[in-house]
This record gives sequence, C-alpha cells and structure tokens, in this order.
Amino acid sequence: MPSNNNQLTRIAIVILGFVALISVGSVAAQEQGTIFLKKFKTEEPKRLFGLYQANFEKYKTSEREYYLAKAQYKQLFTLASLESAVVSTRQVMQDRADVLIIYEELLAASLVDSTGAELSMKQKTLEELQSQIGELKAHKDVVAASQDRAAVYRAGIDFSLLLPKLRNTAYETLSQIVIADVQRVYDKTVTYYADLKKLQAETEISPIKEEERKRAYGETDALMDSIGDSLDKIRTSINESNRSLNYGEYTRIVRDLSRVHSQLAQAMDFLNELERDGRIETK
Repeated sequence: MPSNNNQLTRIAIVILGFVALISVGSVAAQEQGTIFLKKFKTEEPKRLFGLYQANFEKYKTSEREYYLAKAQYKQLFTLASLESAVVSTRQVMQDRADVLIIYEELLAASLVDSTGAELSMKQKTLEELQSQIGELKAHKDVVAASQDRAAVYRAGIDFSLLLPKLRNTAYETLSQIVIADVQRVYDKTVTYYADLKKLQAETEISPIKEEERKRAYGETDALMDSIGDSLDKIRTSINESNRSLNYGEYTRIVRDLSRVHSQLAQAMDFLNELERDGRIETK
C-alpha cells in the first residue's frame, strides 16, 4: 500500500541534504559541520527553490492526513475508512512525486549554475536527472490512475525500486556542486598566483631576496600541487564505476573538501605574503 514511515524518512533525508547547502542555519547543516553554502547565481534555481518549499509544505500536510486516515482505518476497519485511506495514500504519493520532481529540477538547475563542475560528469548527471524526472512523472500518472488498494500498493512497490537510483543521483549531483564551488576558488587562486609570478619576474631584486623568493615559490608550488591532486582524487571518487553514493559518502566528500578549503586559505596567506614582500622590495 503506501510508502512506510522509514521510506518517507529516507526521502526527507535526501531532500534535507540539499537544503543544508542552501539554507543558512539549517539543522542538517549544523549536524554536518562544515557546509558549503550554495548561492544561486541565476533566477531559475531561485524560482524552483520557492516552488520546492511550497510543494514540500503541501506534501507534509497530505502526509499528516494519510497517517490520520491510516489510523482511522485500523480502528474502524470499514469500507468507508478503507476508501478514505486509499484516497489519502494516493494523494500523499502524488504530492511526494511533485516534491521529488521539483527537487530534481532544482538539482539540475543548480548543477548547470555551477561553473567549476567537470563538463563530462556534469552532462552525464544532467541526463540522469532528466531521465529520472520522466520516471517520476510517469509514476505520478500511475498513482493518479490507481483506483483501488492493490493498484496503489503496486505503485508503491514500483517507487521503492526507483528510490535507490534517485538517492544515488541526488548525492552525486550534490557532490559535484560542492566540488565545483571549491574548484572555482582553486582556479582563481592559480590564475592570481601565475599573474603574481609574472609581475614579480619583471622586478629586479637582490640575490638574497631572489633566493628567499625561490624558496617561497617552491613551498607555494608544492601546496598548490597538493590541492590540485586532492581535488582530482575527490572528483575521481564519485566517478568510479558501479559505485553508489549515499549520505555517508557525501559527508566524507564534504569533510575532504573542508580540508582542501583550509589548504586554499593557507595558499592565499602565502600569496598575500609574497605580494606584500614584492611591494616592499620595489620601494
């Protein structure tokens, strides 16, 4: 018959995984520790997020009504209470489908919005999201056409088979988004460092200062190489064949990116010091 409470809870966890990225002060964000907050750069993700919030509230209302109807049927065990339970079950399943359709559209729009994402992975994931949106719409149509308890039950079984794929693609998308955010900072840092080295190469300094600068460049080069390698390893970890991402894998990626973010902060300190020393030397 309807989805059970554990299944609904798992869906909520997937959804909250995304909310944690874009909502300041979210409980899920606080539990995860370091969270990379997503700021929408275009209007489409903003529009979809507003629609998602409205649909999620509607789903929570129909979920409460479903549990009330279910409890009433268990208590009365009448045909009328059975019909009420079937109707409320069908409604909560349709509302759930609406939430997940908008959720996946929001994921897709946010991934498109992420300029630091690796293009081939990004395209593959966008195709998966579009395919799953189609499956969810088809599922909703099946639920809407289900007129009895057996038909609703079959639709629930079909959804349970779809759920692992939805969850995996959701965490795969979330991972690409947070990696893209850090990759974008890294790329800007690499460009700034290259420009700084070019500028300083045009300035004459004493041999002693030259040796000091070479050592500083060596330390910074090693740190930047380490950061680049770490990002490559993290990106590869979500692209391994036959690997399914779950909440644990996603939080591990976030922790790894937190360390990379700390390294980037250290690299910027190095570059600021190099830039400051360069200004002093030209005076």
